[in-house]
Amino acid sequence: MRRCAFALVAALALSACQNTREFSFLGQQGKTRIGQLFYASPKRAVVGDVVMNYLESGDYDLSFAKGGVTVLQLQARSSRVRASGLLARGGFSGDIYHLPGPLRPWGELKYVIPYFDSQETQAQQPGRWKASFSRQGGILTLVQVLFRGGDSMTFNFAQ
Repeated sequence: MRRCAFALVAALALSACQNTREFSFLGQQGKTRIGQLFYASPKRAVVGDVVMNYLESGDYDLSFAKGGVTVLQLQARSSRVRASGLLARGGFSGDIYHLPGPLRPWGELKYVIPYFDSQETQAQQPGRWKASFSRQGGILTLVQVLFRGGDSMTFNFAQ
């Protein structure tokens, strides 16, 4: 019975691997921001280094680490997302509209990012998120985002 159960689990795991899509790199059109990120949820708070590469469309790659440990790596392309790291709890690959609860705010960033290079100081999608943006000399330095459910992210960008 154990062998049958193991074989079934192995078969499901292998078939799931075949369904994942490869994500492309953003290329030279991508803009990069490097800095610090303070992420807070009702259950935890983490401060760490962040590197974000993004397109004006909202597609992005994000790497969030604390003390050399990957807190979250996330890629969002169109409606597809792939996540790994401690906050991803085993990883996720799938549709942005089906993100597990703890990853939902990270998926919402896709809709905040188009404001990074605008001159807007505030933006929102009522009932989902509210963001404020600070710039010095036209360069984005601070982004604060409050999400439905109590999660928040504060990005301090050095460049």
